[in-house]
Amino acid sequence: MWLLAIDRSSPGAGAALFKNGELIGETCKNSDPARSPQWVSQVADLLQESGITAHDLSAMCAGLGPGSFSGIRSSLAALQGLSLPNATPQFGVSSIAALAYQLLTTSVAAKITIIGDARRERFWGATFCLDTQGYLALFNNGEITPPCHTSADFILSPVAALSTAIPDNTTIVTPDYNRIGAILQQKFSPSRLLNSPHYPDAAAIARLYLSAPTAAISPPLPIYLSPAVAAKP
Repeated sequence: MWLLAIDRSSPGAGAALFKNGELIGETCKNSDPARSPQWVSQVADLLQESGITAHDLSAMCAGLGPGSFSGIRSSLAALQGLSLPNATPQFGVSSIAALAYQLLTTSVAAKITIIGDARRERFWGATFCLDTQGYLALFNNGEITPPCHTSADFILSPVAALSTAIPDNTTIVTPDYNRIGAILQQKFSPSRLLNSPHYPDAAAIARLYLSAPTAAISPPLPIYLSPAVAAKP
């Protein structure tokens, strides 16, 4: 089984190719997800270097965010185009859930709260853990539930209420550290906060999908958390 995963929600943007659950190759990371026009050709090169074409793919999975809306939409458009010849199945998982799964399975912490900048003095957040069988789960008010990979997985909190909206005794991570790190340092103790930005990547997207394929959503839709700038009349 060949699986192509793409994530363009953050500066960790890239693509990863897996065969039977094993990573075969990745494109470069650390690029602006909204301003890297060469990324589609990099995906084509990745397939060519691995000796396959889009016709050989068994499935494709994209990171759904939250994050760069332009980047996420471009990755979903690319998957739609690649799927057309063979109607290759397309799936999506939350990019933030994939980051949490990566951190939890490498023993960074038992519970991870990931926080991001929702703009207009609001933060989004979600707390994750592994359930008794090792699957990724949301931790909310003491309850453990599977992620939906939609906006329902996240809370939106005003900055002033953030410290009370987040569970105690979790490790706090953010992909937006360069923007909100100083605020998080004021809200939480140094022992809880990882003091650098952490980004999801395409390999993490693939590994989360492979861990629980039936939990992924299809067709994939972007996770958009910011409220509308203008309300309908």
